[in-house]
Amino acid sequence: MSVNFTAWNNTGMNVLFGLSQIIQPYPASTVAIGTFDGVHVGHQAIIRTAIEDAKAHQRPALIFTFDRHPAELVAPERVPGYLTTPSQRLHLLSELHPSAVIVAHFDTALSELSPEAFVRGILKEKLNAKAIIVGQNFYFGKGRAGDVGYLAQVQEEYGYRLNALEAVEVDGEPASSTRIRELLRQGEIASAERVLGHPYLLAGQVVKGLQLGRTLGFPTANLALEVRQVVPADGIYAVRVTLDDGRTLGGVCSIGNRPTIEGAGHSIETYLFDFDEDIYGRKMEIQFVQRLREERKYDTLEALVTQIHLDVEQAKYVLRNAS
Repeated sequence: MSVNFTAWNNTGMNVLFGLSQIIQPYPASTVAIGTFDGVHVGHQAIIRTAIEDAKAHQRPALIFTFDRHPAELVAPERVPGYLTTPSQRLHLLSELHPSAVIVAHFDTALSELSPEAFVRGILKEKLNAKAIIVGQNFYFGKGRAGDVGYLAQVQEEYGYRLNALEAVEVDGEPASSTRIRELLRQGEIASAERVLGHPYLLAGQVVKGLQLGRTLGFPTANLALEVRQVVPADGIYAVRVTLDDGRTLGGVCSIGNRPTIEGAGHSIETYLFDFDEDIYGRKMEIQFVQRLREERKYDTLEALVTQIHLDVEQAKYVLRNAS
């Protein structure tokens, strides 16, 4: 995935894009390390622990993360779907108020670093970490050879204190990005968001589709994803949509192959309530509030239109009563 670093940040937070932006080594720091895709409740615990430690010792709290999932480079066939776009991730990180976020470009050179070179060259020489906060399942270095055992083993040599946090439990199970992806793919929005600790948002650009919705009297905005995010299970959802001008609108989102229309293909299309503007080419985010039903095939277009009217009324009811 090719990413324009500077396009990520509209948070006002101090963000350093690439290790080369660290001109002078930090005099001392507390560092939280991770990919942090989704910034779920487990990630939040790691970062808040780092911030508390930094405040207690009067030093900056740094988040060290990467511009893409490491698997994009080292195992592209196993890259998981993203839970956040780069800009969403930075926005969520900014809400935790770290001193700075360092976004390292995960390239071949970084992937080839040994655990020792990573700790010495980055954590010690550039960040001067006095405390390192990670999750128990953190791996780093070439071939994922480094882990919390290694970080604990060399902490005295490199002058830092390691805090490897146990996974946060939600609904009796450990919070993880893998679990969130599974819940989303099952359409379990509320359960996924309890693990995330915030709403799930799909982001992208409105593109022209087959304009089937307009033909049926329900013009839709078809979303082309900004990055390869996890798409919730096929079905009909009550949603809130935020346009790139800041307006938020209610709507009904249909995800799936539109089986009533032969050959329609898979799409993410949203009917926006009380809205009739040309927004092709504009960016928008979809927040999934509740899954209303599964996708179905109807015998006639008239039957489909009747169901859409029912979906719209149900979605409006859900959105009126949603917290």
